[in-house]
Amino acid sequence: MSVDTAKKTILFKNSRLIDGLSEQPLSGVSMLVEGERITQVLQGEITVPDGVETIDLSGKTIMPGLIDTHVHTVMMDRECLPLFLAAGVTTARDVGGRLDLVLKNRDDLNSGKQLGPRLFVCGPLLDGPGASFENPSFTIMLDAVQSVEEVPSKIGSLLNAGVDGIKCYFTMTPEIVRAVIDFVDKRVPVTGHLGYCTSMEAIEAGIDGLEHMWISPYNDICALNMRFGKDASMLDASFWSDTMAGWELADLEGDRARKWIDAMVDKQVHMGTTLDLLWTAKAGLEGALKDPDRRLITPEGLKRQGKMKKFLGDRPDWDIHPGFYDTGAGSLALEKQQQMTRMLHECGGRVVGGTDCGALSYPPPGFALLREIELLAEAIGNMAALRAVTSVAANYLRADQDIGVIAPGRYADFLVLAGDPLRDVKELRTLETTYRGGIAYNPQQLIADAPQHEPDGLS
Repeated sequence: MSVDTAKKTILFKNSRLIDGLSEQPLSGVSMLVEGERITQVLQGEITVPDGVETIDLSGKTIMPGLIDTHVHTVMMDRECLPLFLAAGVTTARDVGGRLDLVLKNRDDLNSGKQLGPRLFVCGPLLDGPGASFENPSFTIMLDAVQSVEEVPSKIGSLLNAGVDGIKCYFTMTPEIVRAVIDFVDKRVPVTGHLGYCTSMEAIEAGIDGLEHMWISPYNDICALNMRFGKDASMLDASFWSDTMAGWELADLEGDRARKWIDAMVDKQVHMGTTLDLLWTAKAGLEGALKDPDRRLITPEGLKRQGKMKKFLGDRPDWDIHPGFYDTGAGSLALEKQQQMTRMLHECGGRVVGGTDCGALSYPPPGFALLREIELLAEAIGNMAALRAVTSVAANYLRADQDIGVIAPGRYADFLVLAGDPLRDVKELRTLETTYRGGIAYNPQQLIADAPQHEPDGLS
């Protein structure tokens, strides 16, 4: 499955390089890896002593390992974590899970005890006085900050435990969000999947990021008569159908949308788009049913989907059904969210890719980010989409001196592709080798070793 090169020096030569920062790729590039770090990158030849292993990458592409900024590892089986590497995802950020569990996952992954991506963690989703998800399947991700007075003890304990970020959640009020941001005082990034607090209130308070283009900025962008109130519940199917309709009718050229973009750009707030929430809207029901990645839905995800099947009935899409809306619904809402992403990017905003995998059973770990990149590429172009899941994502995690870029001093986390993702981002699927910390992994072997199931109607 892997070749241990952690103590080796390896020269890679003759590659096409997408470094994660430059506007254009470079050809004829040599890269020297010593142990787990990149030590030299040069267009041309690098002279090395006799006996140094040399790998000729003529006709192939090197690029940084991908970064998924929005996952939930406590909602997936540990034996499925290598699937991230199989899809080229070498780093992920867990944005919601019980503290002891996500800290263990981080320790095991970052030490190499568990095979998978480097992991950053936020600890639990922090709701306010209400409860976003009372469903027992989701409570493993949740905690709450019930008042401003609770902020120092609750947030202080998370910071003392060594979390890499804080995530404010749907029912947290504007006053509590502001108190959290003030208490953290930029020691770690604060992000939000917001509802009762508007994104504009959080931006003004100094939040570092927002999650879900569909949800967090919705009340700031949609028509006033289509806003959801402070009694909204994401467990109510009408929340999803109403917000879909609100996006379909949203005036993205209006003053409210423009004001939101201006604030995001001025404060350089990172927008974690999670467009893949509506990937099935792009594929349609038939396209989703024919997707071979359905085989890689995690056993834990299938267990949750099986419980939902009791209410959905016996249908061929039971394993991929989102639950709150039909498989394939929301194409116009997705187009509007992509348009908003494009407008934000063109104005100088910071767009980053994330998926919500784990919380969503489908698409599966790692491969969900490939869907996200496809949808981002349609909105902002291929190179910008790749940067959104490499250098911009690393900046969001405050880890840009270690990951997200092919450059001396960075971890040797990179991908070797047979194809060119600048020609078509779907050529990320030509991945031949994933390197994490200088160790090579065979994607096909990782897939073969992962749990799989045989979906209905997929031959």
